[in-house]
Formats: sequence, C-alpha cells, structure tokens
Amino acid sequence: MSSDRRIDYIVAMNSSIPPVLRPAESSGDIHPLIAGRWSSRAIDPDRPVDVEVLDRLFKAARWAPSAMNNQPWRFLAFGPEDPGALERARGALTAGNAWALAAPRLLYILARRDRPGSDRPNPRAAFETGMAAVQMALQAAEEGLVFHQMAGFDGDALRREFLIPDRFEVITAAALGWPGPIEGVPENKQAPETAERARKELDELVFRNGTVPAE
Repeated sequence: MSSDRRIDYIVAMNSSIPPVLRPAESSGDIHPLIAGRWSSRAIDPDRPVDVEVLDRLFKAARWAPSAMNNQPWRFLAFGPEDPGALERARGALTAGNAWALAAPRLLYILARRDRPGSDRPNPRAAFETGMAAVQMALQAAEEGLVFHQMAGFDGDALRREFLIPDRFEVITAAALGWPGPIEGVPENKQAPETAERARKELDELVFRNGTVPAE
C-alpha cells in the first residue's frame, strides 16, 4: 500500500468512519487483506474516486484465473463522467439498496456465457467471473475503498436500458467509494457496520474424508 493510500486507511481506522479492514477475532493467520475485507455500506458521497484508482481494480480483475484463459468477465462502469448514465444505472437498484445511491461509482459485473469464436457454452463463466470480482474486492481494500457487491437489482431492466446482449449474464452490482460516516447509512442497515463478523467453522465446510453430509 503506497504512503498516500495508507493515510486513507489510518484515517478510517481512527475516526467515527468504519474501518476499511475489519478482521474477525477468529480469522487467524491468513493474509490481512483477506481477513479484513468486508462490505461496508458507509460511503462518502462527496469524495470522488479517480479513474486511475478505478482502473487498478479492473487491472486486478484482469489477472484472475480462467479455463483456457477464456476471461469471461465484463464490466459496466458508471461514474461522474456521465451523470445521466449513472442515474440510469442507479435506477436498476432495488429499494433495499437505496443506500448505494450515495456511492460516486456503480459497477455491474457481467459474465459471457459462450466461448468466443464458437457456439459452445462456458459452464464456468459465472464461477470465473466471481474470482475476478474477488480480486477487485481485495484490490479495493488495498486502496482503502469500500467495494460492496449487491444482488438487489433488476437485471432485466438493466439489460433493456443498456442493450446488454443475451450472451452476457449480469452477475452482480457493486457500489464503490471512499469510507463515509455510519450516520449516512439508513438506520435499518447500520447494525452490520459494527456487528461482530463471523463465518462457519471449518468442520462445517471441509470434508476431509470425501463424504459430504446430507445437511
């Protein structure tokens, strides 16, 4: 993390603004970015995210793994460069994600379902696109940014509004911005900003003998 971005991280850690990295006590000895990355909703609506910073996230996604280097991920990026398009993109969000309207940038992450140059489907397109999204999320944490992915959007409305071809599946939306005060988050969404983070125990996820339980 460069010195100027490190300042952003320290400021967030030492103010009323939720921290960029928030590791759980049980996260153990894994990489700090992996342990601490989380999905805040507290975004500063008045601080712009420069294109140079945004492009570093896209570069991180670009180097995700994919079968035969197929690279099925695509991104629709909206920001202050085209306020009209940003508002149209925001229009696809559901009411439960109204907090994301404060984000200066909004992304939609797409997966190409077919293999370029052939009519064959790519059954792993969504999985591979998810790996690209994770790399974006980790790069965002490194930058000191909030990167909050959302399922609450109308994909059909987005497809109609921006003429997205059928061969692309809209996987997720992502609100992007610098950390802001928790007071800017709707009251019914504030609790996760300070609640203890938790994950399932390893023995609920890993079956070392190869037998998957019924439940």
